[in-house]
Amino acid sequence: MGLGRNRTRHRLMVASLAVGLLLTGCSGTDSTETVPPDTTTSTTAAGPSTTVPPTTTAAPTTTIPPTSIPPRTLPPPELDATTTTASPVDTTPPEVSEGTIVVSPDDDFAALVAQSPEGTAFLLLPGIHRPNRAEPKNGMSFEGMEGTILNGSVLLDDFTAGDNTWETNGPRLNMDGHGECIDGYEACRLRNDLFIDDAMLWRVDERTEVDSGKWWSNGSTIVIGDDPAGRKVEVSLTESAFRSDAADVTIRNMIVEKFASMAQRGAIQSERSLGQLGSGWLIEDVEVRLNHGAGIRAGNQTTIRNVHLHHNGQQGITADGGEGILVESTEINHNNLRGFNWGWEAAGAKFKETVGLVIRDVTAHHNLGPGLWTDINCYDTTYENNIVYSNNAPGIFHEISFDAVIRNNEVYDNGFIMGDWLWGAGILVAASSDVDVYDNVVTNNADGITGIQQRRESDGELRRLENVRVYNNTITMWYGQSGVVQDMGDPSVFTDRNIVFETNTYVGAGHEAFAWDGEDLTFDEWMATGQGAGSTRSDG
Repeated sequence: MGLGRNRTRHRLMVASLAVGLLLTGCSGTDSTETVPPDTTTSTTAAGPSTTVPPTTTAAPTTTIPPTSIPPRTLPPPELDATTTTASPVDTTPPEVSEGTIVVSPDDDFAALVAQSPEGTAFLLLPGIHRPNRAEPKNGMSFEGMEGTILNGSVLLDDFTAGDNTWETNGPRLNMDGHGECIDGYEACRLRNDLFIDDAMLWRVDERTEVDSGKWWSNGSTIVIGDDPAGRKVEVSLTESAFRSDAADVTIRNMIVEKFASMAQRGAIQSERSLGQLGSGWLIEDVEVRLNHGAGIRAGNQTTIRNVHLHHNGQQGITADGGEGILVESTEINHNNLRGFNWGWEAAGAKFKETVGLVIRDVTAHHNLGPGLWTDINCYDTTYENNIVYSNNAPGIFHEISFDAVIRNNEVYDNGFIMGDWLWGAGILVAASSDVDVYDNVVTNNADGITGIQQRRESDGELRRLENVRVYNNTITMWYGQSGVVQDMGDPSVFTDRNIVFETNTYVGAGHEAFAWDGEDLTFDEWMATGQGAGSTRSDG
């Protein structure tokens, strides 16, 4: 993703926002593609001061996030009710059908899976299972009970006290890095994480940086900045709980936490290795949290239903390819704890090269990156009936892709890290074609509904913002803008691309709230371009 520079306005922006955070290209592919900004720009006059909303309208409560993520020594409030607990008193399994294998926390779960034939059903008893990676076979099912937890970490002890630090020679950690971090930071690339009493601590680059809430390792020695006496200390070690290219796998009713999934890989993964996708997986009634990379990496016909993906190191869900993926009735929040550069890849959920992706009835909020993101050659995407709020980058982001319907979503308080140009949109369509955006309620984002054209290529072809229709939306803008911008020196995006805004209701928008053909426009000027056909504006 390159930043356009044809505007001089700066609003609602942390002045020290690292340029590297936004200039590294939004590909996030397994072989990272960096897309520099285009050097051809046009200029406009500086934008006017923002119109102050009436006193009856509350100002947005979104806090602009810092450019680095502070260390965390206690779980945030949202995690308090979901921290690991002891097993329930009654661990008696229910009656099970013949052939079902009952797995206790002390069993070698991965070995049982490896030894069992296709179609085997497993019942995982309550308690903390610390398994090696299981490789499901066709038709296998994995059912948990209340209190079933799959945990990819090991416990640490035998710490030696130093000068305000404590260290131990724990298990050998993986020092092979992958991914891009926020500016001035490297340790997000290392996939092992450390937890004290279920809180993920901040891993620092140098031993000298260790203090309370932080830790460091060279792969053998582990150094922490908090006294471990009487506390539970864990380090993630196992890469994933489930990973294979099998078909028709069911995973239901359990917690999956603290796996050392590398960036762009999942603690649950319907893919054996790159391009070897599984199919027909059902992941339902599962909580996926505190894993290093992604919570879930989807394959073909993956259904993710009634799942809670939160406080993962990079993102909640990822996919690289895959047809017929369905995500519904799911919550995705507080992901990218480990300081990944979201412009490389970090979000609530991000999908690449999918066909027929459907995301509906999903709530995505408080992710450090976009809430929901399709990027690179995604075809036939549907976003519907979602609630997307308080993500610091765009709420719904459809980029260098095709054939999307974005409808009936409620999108608010997103994009406030983005600042300049039109990147802070509630709904953003970038260098994509054949997109309908309608019947959405878009409220008090850094920008409203926007389109951006840059020199973006995929498979050797220029991707064009084209055949985009934005209609029947209610867009509240007391600040920011809706409209289209480009930095290619090519005005055809405004004349020959069939981009239409019509029959929208604008609330606020009393300032120059619209961007079109290199100009900042008032509502009346916007209407005069022909883009406002059938639209109305009110002061709320």
